[in-house]
Amino acid sequence: MTVGLISTAVVVSMTSVTTWALAADEAGTTAAAANTPVRLIVGYKAGVAKAASAKSLSAAGLRTTDSATSQSTLAEINASRVTVSSGRSASVIAALRSDPNVAYVEKDVQLKEFDTIPNDPSFRVQNEMYAVKAPAAWDVTKGSGVVVAVIDTGVNPVGDLAGATVAGHDFVNNDKSPADDRGHGTSVAALIAARGNNGKGMAGVCWTCKIMPVKVLDNRGSGTASDVAQGIIWAVKNGARILNLSLGGPGSKVMQDAVAYANINNAVVVAAAGNEGNSIPQYPAAYPDVVTVAATNRCANFATQPACSVGWQTRTPYSSYNASGATWVDVAAVGDVMTMDRYGNYNTGTSGTSFSAPIVAGVAALVKTKNPSYTGWSIASSIYKGASARKVPGVTYGLVDASASFDIPTDTIAPTATGITPNGGFARGSIAVRPVNLKDDRSGIQKSLLYVNGVYKNYSRNAPYGIMFNTAGYSGKTNIELRIFDKANNQKVVKGVVTVDNKAPATKITYAPKSGTKLKGTVTIKFSGSDASGMGKWLLLINGKATQSRTVVKPFTFAATSAPSKFTVQVRGYDKAGNYTNSVKLSYTR
Repeated sequence: MTVGLISTAVVVSMTSVTTWALAADEAGTTAAAANTPVRLIVGYKAGVAKAASAKSLSAAGLRTTDSATSQSTLAEINASRVTVSSGRSASVIAALRSDPNVAYVEKDVQLKEFDTIPNDPSFRVQNEMYAVKAPAAWDVTKGSGVVVAVIDTGVNPVGDLAGATVAGHDFVNNDKSPADDRGHGTSVAALIAARGNNGKGMAGVCWTCKIMPVKVLDNRGSGTASDVAQGIIWAVKNGARILNLSLGGPGSKVMQDAVAYANINNAVVVAAAGNEGNSIPQYPAAYPDVVTVAATNRCANFATQPACSVGWQTRTPYSSYNASGATWVDVAAVGDVMTMDRYGNYNTGTSGTSFSAPIVAGVAALVKTKNPSYTGWSIASSIYKGASARKVPGVTYGLVDASASFDIPTDTIAPTATGITPNGGFARGSIAVRPVNLKDDRSGIQKSLLYVNGVYKNYSRNAPYGIMFNTAGYSGKTNIELRIFDKANNQKVVKGVVTVDNKAPATKITYAPKSGTKLKGTVTIKFSGSDASGMGKWLLLINGKATQSRTVVKPFTFAATSAPSKFTVQVRGYDKAGNYTNSVKLSYTR
């Protein structure tokens, strides 16, 4: 069918709607389905006059009843709208596409807001998910197989956590069965990774994440700092790069070192700020490079009501917070939540920063899914930036926003250093290998790694990022290398070469008065020395104390009267690496 063959029957006016009206349906399209309206967009070729475009539509038996505003708006891009019945749509589209004035014809597709709402029955009361804008984030990603370690009372893989766990460990009972005999860990894990959109239960923040259960707290919810430290280290060694710690208490060096271990292995540690209702720092939350989470109020209304934003940005009375000038509490999430207990039951009214933290850990897992190369620092920085627009009193950044955290650029500039020391020359024993003029522009230095002749030896996580190198077992030219990483995993390599010499030189006295004789006048001591790397100097020792020095083989002389009444004489020879030996000891009187 061509335009010229389309019926030009009387046009039916549709002044109550702003669409194009059609003249008449084709014969045989009386069924209800055939009369379903279909809106089309008609685009005209560049330079087509308005009269020509109107003629194309008129030839198809169509005219506009759009408002003048609608007509002029689409006219800016050489387009107009028309509504036809579904029964006529195919022939009208074909006819218009054959018109030389028409550039394109397309159906006016339906769009919707970008909020994925899962079909889990309990989701209707999961107000906390709207607070962190999880539905908007789920339009981008619902997670992947990212492993999140829940370092807690254990986790029971029931209900929405069935099939969601990987192998874990129990440091309370020292076995491989981290069952939850209190319930806290299971509730935490459900907020992170409860399977969403499965028609039952609830939805966690990261639907397809995996939970690594690490039990460090007993059935009373109590545990030791050393067990927590072991749990952190074990989780990192077994592949977890997002760790949730909904626990806390006094500081501990072993726990601090374990957190630092996680950081230098590019993991992000998310911890609850605590339920003290004051600004006294809790640990591990207050350690550096921990994402610390405070609790905000649950909104009395559902997410569709604007008043929710006020409640969500108000800290709960029980949540710990920053004192004036402090920054250890980073972000916030709702603390009064709906979650699952260790028996698979779903309950509302569960409260505490323990349940704010896993919401943020789930967001961290979504960020990791969106940006697989991101380190713990990069993930944390993304969360901080995403939260900064919604301020919460007593919190450094603000209320977490999952979708706003996705596209935050990470640090991509490597650290700088002008060299390495030592470089060139000789080395012996244990030496300190350090970078020279080390700097980083953004994320900060995280660690340095020492390689000797291409083989890894040790690391440092503390400024100035020098590492001791024991040269024992090495000889001759030896390559040393520091690989320096910032917290975003950008790398700077500085290299050097040293000549390792741990072998002492040969030193001997070649001429001297006979040992045991009585001396007077001027005493002459001749000597020699040899070493593969060359001799550096010789010392004359009288009673073990250096009295003269030579850098060339030239006899030592001294007046007998300058020596004690009884004395010993030795020559000590140093090679260029600093190794030395003493000659035989001669004894005299005067």
